[in-house]
Amino acid sequence: MQRLLRVLFCTGAMTMAQGATEMALRPGQAAVDLGKVPRLWDAVADADRVQPLLTLDAEAACRWVLAPGETMRVHLQAPAAVGGTRAVLTVWDWQRSPVSQAGWALPVDEWVALTVTGRGVYLLTLDLFDGDTCLARLPRSFAVLPSNEDKRETWRQGEFWVGVCCFPGRQHWRNDFGPGHPPQLTEEQTREMDAELSRRLGVTVARPDIAAVWPAADQPIDFARADAAIAAWTSRGFALDLQLWNPGADWSVLPKYAAVTDPKWRYPAREEALRAFVGACLDRWGSYAKLVELGNETDNPDFWRGTPEEYLRWCEVVTEEVRRRLPDIPIANGGYTFMLPEWSGQYIRALREATQIQAYHAHGGVDLTKQLLTTLRTGLAAAAVARPRVVNTEMGFCAWRLDMERHMAATAVQKLLYCWAHGNEGALLYCSREYTGPRLTANDWGYLDYFLCPRFMYGAVGAFIDHLAGARFERIAAETDGLHAYVFATPDARVLALFAPNDQEREVTVESDGKAALSVDPMGNETPAENPALVRVKAGLYPTLVRCAGATTISVK
Repeated sequence: MQRLLRVLFCTGAMTMAQGATEMALRPGQAAVDLGKVPRLWDAVADADRVQPLLTLDAEAACRWVLAPGETMRVHLQAPAAVGGTRAVLTVWDWQRSPVSQAGWALPVDEWVALTVTGRGVYLLTLDLFDGDTCLARLPRSFAVLPSNEDKRETWRQGEFWVGVCCFPGRQHWRNDFGPGHPPQLTEEQTREMDAELSRRLGVTVARPDIAAVWPAADQPIDFARADAAIAAWTSRGFALDLQLWNPGADWSVLPKYAAVTDPKWRYPAREEALRAFVGACLDRWGSYAKLVELGNETDNPDFWRGTPEEYLRWCEVVTEEVRRRLPDIPIANGGYTFMLPEWSGQYIRALREATQIQAYHAHGGVDLTKQLLTTLRTGLAAAAVARPRVVNTEMGFCAWRLDMERHMAATAVQKLLYCWAHGNEGALLYCSREYTGPRLTANDWGYLDYFLCPRFMYGAVGAFIDHLAGARFERIAAETDGLHAYVFATPDARVLALFAPNDQEREVTVESDGKAALSVDPMGNETPAENPALVRVKAGLYPTLVRCAGATTISVK
């Protein structure tokens, strides 16, 4: 009875007899009144940094991804020592709508059971109040989605592949970026869960950093942590984008750069050190490589502090070591950014024979991807590179505020569709985990956050991988500022993927000669169409799929 008296309100929730509060969630759920709870774009102190006594934990440590039919149980605590008067838990869907809410007077020690009809990713915010003033906000998220493991072989054999940048050297132990793993997990548990959740998502290629230690010229390279981190991915069937880089040891740089105070990996290495390091990396992991990349963004001064001529000499040395061991592996440049376009052009011309794949990096929205891909293709044409193979080896969108989680998710799938439709062989999402610590940072890029929580992006990419497995691109049906629409063919259907890149929602009619049709929402939930010949859907920021079974023609108007 005392516990029930302390419950201030429950909107879209009810209290269960066993003492937990139940929240039932479903796609398209009506929004609830937020009351005094801040919106997602409001500035609120990050409780992970300012109020560690306020906690919101999964029943099993960091297990925030469930299969359909499973119930998410979370434990929230706000002891009197936090200094407020009440705590409010709000559930937000992937369109940023608050769909359920419950609040308690302090002290709080509660269990909440979240049940989901269908599939989706939901954001949880636990807000600490003193009266009507919000003192701090604790964000987490969870997903109810089927595994895409059984789709991975289909994607491996398809015309377009999806991979991820994973940075175990940053994420699995403490370094300059901050804590490497959640306090509830060990380093080993964190790296295993990181790789497992990416496997479950259905991606097939990983681009790791190589966090090796080489203390002195007369000592062997210590690959212990790098071996363990990369094995977490290769043991799960991931092929590698094996991005080769400098040894990074203080003694290994060219003598002219010995006195610089920057990290030494930014500078060209001595040839003997470079050959030894690259050779050791290839001997360890070359058999897992899908492609080899020659460094990273060497037209970006953040990553290359030598001259362009020194980079090209660097490429000659590395290419010789690659060809000695892997004569047939495709070699790519180090991801053009065009931040120094004269350098980019010099590299394109000089590397036209050495590289079989042309790589570029495109963060931000689909408009920037279009701009960079056009710039790359213009440069390749000027260098007379015939029939270039193109891969987007790094693409992301920074969710610098909680409301931008939606934009991060939508643009990820927009760019996957755009890259596929414009002849890219594959794309690497950036990155598996956000590595700077708790959410709400300036470098918040991952489809999993520091606590292994899935972002909206995790669910949106999962739906893409699920529903377009085995498809091949057929044609562009529309590509304007207001509407992008792409047609894909499967053995038994035509699929139209459509979105409004400018976030201006519009009604669209899809016509086909299909025998049955259904629309697929951003998380992969299916809705059968009453009339398969004329399917009316809304095109918005998130891509929507319309699948027309047995169709030979499909169009949009």
